[in-house]
Amino acid sequence: MKAIAQLVLLHMLLLLTLAGCGYRPLGSGGISDLPPTVKTIAIGTLKNRTLRPTIQPALKEALIRRFAADARIRVVEEGADALLEGAIEGFGEEPLAFDSTDTARRLRVSISFSFTLTDRLKDRVLLRDGVAGVAYYLAAPGIAATRAAEDEATLRAVADLAERVVNRVVDGV
Repeated sequence: MKAIAQLVLLHMLLLLTLAGCGYRPLGSGGISDLPPTVKTIAIGTLKNRTLRPTIQPALKEALIRRFAADARIRVVEEGADALLEGAIEGFGEEPLAFDSTDTARRLRVSISFSFTLTDRLKDRVLLRDGVAGVAYYLAAPGIAATRAAEDEATLRAVADLAERVVNRVVDGV
């Protein structure tokens, strides 16, 4: 009998701990920091202030995919409750590790993005923020292989950026 009581107590403590830690499955629960009227979002103009023309369409597609995966706000083209607009402010590559000939071998790609989320019903700004997406790659022997690795890292940085934007919009983090 004492063992059963201890087991029940242990389970209750575990449930209380999980209830207080903020854990919840992705795509469930309410939308924090947003009015309850915001159920749909449109992705408006995304300016590109870099010399990398492929980043803008890749970011728009990544944002659409990431909002769809979250499933709490639906992306629509017309009649949205909120409008997300922004600008890709910068693209950078930073060498992190070098070989014996001082050639960069490990690099970090970073993409910075500033954005505004506007409540279209009340015509007011709900959120104004900036985030950055990062990814890493290894320079390969040869220009073509290194360029392919850089392009792939750029796409991963865009996906990281989209995840950070959606987390900031939906969860406030």
